[in-house]
Amino acid sequence: MSNKEKSTQHIKLYAGPEHACGYIDNQTAVSLFADPSLPMNNALYSELSRLGFRRSGNHVYRPKCPHCSACQPFRVLTEQFKPSRSQRRILKANQDLSVHFEPAKPNHEDYELYEHYVTERHRDGDMYPPSFDQYADFLFSDWCKSAQIRVKDGEQTVAIMCLDLLDDGLSAVYSFFDTDERYKSLGVFLIIKTIALARKLNLPYAYLGYYIQDCHKMSYKSSYKPAEVLHNNRWKLLSETIPSSDISLPSY
Repeated sequence: MSNKEKSTQHIKLYAGPEHACGYIDNQTAVSLFADPSLPMNNALYSELSRLGFRRSGNHVYRPKCPHCSACQPFRVLTEQFKPSRSQRRILKANQDLSVHFEPAKPNHEDYELYEHYVTERHRDGDMYPPSFDQYADFLFSDWCKSAQIRVKDGEQTVAIMCLDLLDDGLSAVYSFFDTDERYKSLGVFLIIKTIALARKLNLPYAYLGYYIQDCHKMSYKSSYKPAEVLHNNRWKLLSETIPSSDISLPSY
């Protein structure tokens, strides 16, 4: 066992309330949260990310559902990544947009884009109806090193990817964008730019959250290759893992 694994062994974890899963029908979900009284910092969070944890605001969590283990932490190998033909078409279609890498902080102009995106795309989700406080509490943190990719059409911001800066990669927290049809697949564009930025920063991974093979909302991530998933507490190439529908249910 590595020193990094040992350093995270004694963190207290607390189970949140059981609730309906937002990705798989007729399933319930439970999240484990790292002790909120623990002084969190970027180094510890980086270690926890390698163990499958994610951040929402100041809270660090991972799924631990009673009847399902389909969620698999997912990261792209940035050095080996090559855009597919369709991804190259998206890059070309958006070549007139400018891309900026900057510190992350909440502001009302970005919130208007967030509000529009959530209202248009996620009325059925737990982020609707959006509010400025919900946006700020969800995307930003008091202790985490965060940044964002801002995409602009002239002077107008049309897309934002919120990122955490880990010691081995960039972790995509959330993206939101203008849903006007004149823009081509801005969500894909943001992910490609995230992978490219991680490679430019000499970071080996771009963490894209959780992958669920049998859920369209999450399975699209497999188009970013090569990639690894955390399976049975080990990072393995996605091509080497068994289908999520065949994963045995956990015993806990």
